[in-house]
Amino acid sequence: MRQFNPKWFKEYESWLEYSIEKDAAYCLYCYLFRQDVGMQSGGDSFVTKGFNSWNKKEKLDQHVGGVNSAHNQALKDGENLMKQNQHIQSVFVKQSNQDKIIYRTQLNAIVDCIRFLLHRGLAFRGHDESDDSSDKGNFLELLQFFCDIDIFKSFLF
Repeated sequence: MRQFNPKWFKEYESWLEYSIEKDAAYCLYCYLFRQDVGMQSGGDSFVTKGFNSWNKKEKLDQHVGGVNSAHNQALKDGENLMKQNQHIQSVFVKQSNQDKIIYRTQLNAIVDCIRFLLHRGLAFRGHDESDDSSDKGNFLELLQFFCDIDIFKSFLF
């Protein structure tokens, strides 16, 4: 009988996943960062259906494809996610104290607006939220009210 070969884990260790329950192989990066590019390099077979044509190992290489393949773009997205210097905590630590104060003030104003509207069961959005609208909806109008208060003028938006 043909079956999944565990040795493939060494050859495709960065992306290959195997489901014992479904007896199928999947691409981790394509699953997490799937781009809608049609059936390129197997399309759904490595994302939703699973790959189980065990006698066609060359399909694994075809899935990887060239430098700009959907798989390699998904792989880059996964690598970017794991970069510590791009993590939000790293960015926040690098900010000056003044930037942190501004950020916290803005965040607190936004959270206060949300709490106020939720507590009263009011709608957030308006029918016309464009810049020239006279009534942008409860959330944006309340946030603008906070901005208009003198204490927040130097910090907000």
